[in-house]
Amino acid sequence: MKQVKLIAAIAVMTLTFVSCNKVSYKSFVGTWGVEKIEYYNIDYAGNPIPATIETYTYDPNDIKNGIQLVFKDDKTGEMRDNTIDTVGVNWNDETQDFESYVYNPDTTIVSTFTCSFDKDESVLSMTVKYTYPYVYTRTFMMKVSDLTDNSFSYENEYRNDYVEHAYLKRISDDTSKSANRSKPVRPRKLGSFLSNR
Repeated sequence: MKQVKLIAAIAVMTLTFVSCNKVSYKSFVGTWGVEKIEYYNIDYAGNPIPATIETYTYDPNDIKNGIQLVFKDDKTGEMRDNTIDTVGVNWNDETQDFESYVYNPDTTIVSTFTCSFDKDESVLSMTVKYTYPYVYTRTFMMKVSDLTDNSFSYENEYRNDYVEHAYLKRISDDTSKSANRSKPVRPRKLGSFLSNR
């Protein structure tokens, strides 16, 4: 009887070890659609403050009114944001603002990124090159949870005590589809990954 229990315990440990080691950057390769984004403030213990939660939902398969992340084999990719509600025109370095705006544009903003995944810490590190409102680069450290073949979520503390929590679903394994046009959905959150401005 002891031998059976020992063999069962070894089998469970081996299965756990093998399944944990399957998680790697390759798990992200493909095209993902954002299903939901929550923005909130956290308290001293890191818990969301309920009164501050803002939730935005999307159809992850809607490539005309959503956000897609494309992860490629070479650890590069792009974010295709079809939810832009306002586009500034003619950036002024002196005033740090645009001279005019186009409201409700039919456009897709594409930002490229490089990334890596630390499976031990379950952290997705992404360095994004934004081209709007001007060209700049920013690195994000996202704590990934609930990673499966078809979905994952992450938490990103984009400013002290400000968190972006996003839920994504796999759209396809294809990484070559082009960006599409869209209409607006949500306001920008200064410093966040998916709605940086």
